[in-house]
Amino acid sequence: MPTYEEVLSLAKQLFLPDQSRLIEALSSLVHHGVAVEDTDEFIPAEEIAESETALQEYWTGLDWGMSSEALKQKLFG
Repeated sequence: MPTYEEVLSLAKQLFLPDQSRLIEALSSLVHHGVAVEDTDEFIPAEEIAESETALQEYWTGLDWGMSSEALKQKLFG
């Protein structure tokens, strides 16, 4: 299997339209989800996007989150 450096070197040699096609192909591979290191866990891209959206909403003040009491109630009934 080629190394990262070898693949990067080859990609740099491509003409611009082919570099764009390669970026799109690689992006579609990555956006399917992420494998968690040292585990069998896989996080789908949709869950990652939801989490990123929720974090952005919290940071911008659109969503203040949940109180610890509300979270305990939700988790433990």
